[in-house]
Amino acid sequence: MKPTDVRVLPAVNPGDTSIEPYFLVVETTVDEGGDTMTSISHVSGANEHGWGLKSLGHLAASTHAMARQWAIAYATDRGIPLVYERDETA
Repeated sequence: MKPTDVRVLPAVNPGDTSIEPYFLVVETTVDEGGDTMTSISHVSGANEHGWGLKSLGHLAASTHAMARQWAIAYATDRGIPLVYERDETA
């Protein structure tokens, strides 16, 4: 898989569904102190028990663009076809 094979789409809203069985989510927000916080999660395995969620990390003082690039590289390396992103700092 190449980085260009990974689709990057706006994050779905809570309650919306994804048809992909596994994907990454990159979210960047501003905390109460005005600092940027980015989280990257791996979501997988829609089954009778629900979705699996694994936090890959929280990055303080990271730009959303840097976190998105890291997520694309991670997805490429592991064959994950989709990265959803939400940037609340823009």
